[in-house]
Amino acid sequence: MTGYKKYRNGRLTGTDKVTLAYIIFTALLLIAGAGRLEDAGSHFLMRALMIVFMGVVVYLEQEYEARWPKTLHALYPLLFLVYFFPETDYLNDLFMDALDPAVIRLEISVFGFMPSVAFSACCPQPWISEIMHAGYFSFYFIILFFTLYYFLKRPELFQERMFQFFLAFYIFYIIFDLFPSEGPQYFLAASLPEVPRGYLITRLMNGILEVGDRPTGAFPSSHIGMTWLIMYFFFRDRRRLFYYWLVPALILTLSTVYIRAHYAVDVLGGFLMVPVLVWAGQKAWQRLRRLEVVAGEDSVPESPVVPPLG
Repeated sequence: MTGYKKYRNGRLTGTDKVTLAYIIFTALLLIAGAGRLEDAGSHFLMRALMIVFMGVVVYLEQEYEARWPKTLHALYPLLFLVYFFPETDYLNDLFMDALDPAVIRLEISVFGFMPSVAFSACCPQPWISEIMHAGYFSFYFIILFFTLYYFLKRPELFQERMFQFFLAFYIFYIIFDLFPSEGPQYFLAASLPEVPRGYLITRLMNGILEVGDRPTGAFPSSHIGMTWLIMYFFFRDRRRLFYYWLVPALILTLSTVYIRAHYAVDVLGGFLMVPVLVWAGQKAWQRLRRLEVVAGEDSVPESPVVPPLG
């Protein structure tokens, strides 16, 4: 843990700050929706609790020279994502109706048909469905692996990569907050047969989707954008990991269309977001570091530039 200690010990990290920025932005959306949103008070209360929790985490890390407060500080933002994603469905009715009809027209104009409907229909075998659902489920594993790898193995890059990672997620969520799209599994549900059934993983994935998924966040696909952003980080920082995760990432990409979580153009949109997210993350991190130096918050040099490893 010595590599992590040299960074921040009981201070707000870049990830904390970008999370606070998203909390404030969405609080402004709640204010803008006053009178139109039901039970807005619970969402304001949740934000207050999040801010208090962040303060407690920083305090604990400052007071206790132990592994557990540092681990808690590193991992707690992942829990916030679990709340923020379904909340986009609550916020995105403020400004416009679902954009699915326009996305469907775009898909047909690009492909001449709808891959999001045809893919599962042409491959109904249970074993294919099982592989596709397993690929979709791997999204959670690659995020957890990514976080733990940089926390435990690359502490000199941990803060930078986490800041870029969460900034990217919040950019997606802002898009979902402002430009709603449901995806074919919700928008076209009444007109389509069920996705072919597989075996154990299919039932597990369907259960998770029933509990935690909402008709939101289809375009562009954050599953694709975030997966391939992580793959970019692996390619740059530890290329062997890129090749280890390449097949799961490719199956995940196909699975988003197979299980009808996304239109095929959502996948294209997710890919096109990756260079934007890389650029935005680098620029924002550099800006944050300069501001911290000016404010006297940062007493250590910037993370070294690490060449790609084979």
